[in-house]
Amino acid sequence: HGHSHGGLGHSHSQSGRGASYDQDASNNNINIRAAFIHVLGDLIQSIGVLIAAYIIRFYPQYKVADPICTFIFSVLVMITTVPILKDLGTVLMEGMPPGIDYAAVCSNLTALPGVKMVHSLHVWALTLDKNACSVHLAISSDTNPEVVLRDAQRVIRTRHHIFHTTIQVEQYQPQLMDNCQQCQPLSR
Repeated sequence: HGHSHGGLGHSHSQSGRGASYDQDASNNNINIRAAFIHVLGDLIQSIGVLIAAYIIRFYPQYKVADPICTFIFSVLVMITTVPILKDLGTVLMEGMPPGIDYAAVCSNLTALPGVKMVHSLHVWALTLDKNACSVHLAISSDTNPEVVLRDAQRVIRTRHHIFHTTIQVEQYQPQLMDNCQQCQPLSR
């Protein structure tokens, strides 16, 4: 977890709901998408071969139609695989999930009653439909850490659709945290 400035509460939360509720689960399964693209690619290649065969059958002088059709339809297949490779790269590199606004997550957590500072905020994709978040919340001394923890989990889950969270609640210490390099927000 890196470092802490006197943690008051620490939580790991995982919701029982696995799939995103705004998209069909089959749209988020990269294996199904890749298999569909593979079948579609085979179909497109077959159409290309058929077109080239008809051209060569009726116009024998245009034998170059076969490599031209193969090239054109191969490029089409490659173009359709780029979105899958992009999604796969995001998951493998634990990148920022598409559709998650880092600044909005940070500002929503900062807006919680009693939260003085949000730091060490990390959001990444575990799978195409499961995102994770870890964060430290520095709170004022008169704030109940359990209430902040519950509210933070609710905000992250309902507003940002992140269902696996690790939240550390700690006492706000301005003289220490304002000068701590690890506590400063990420610059973009």
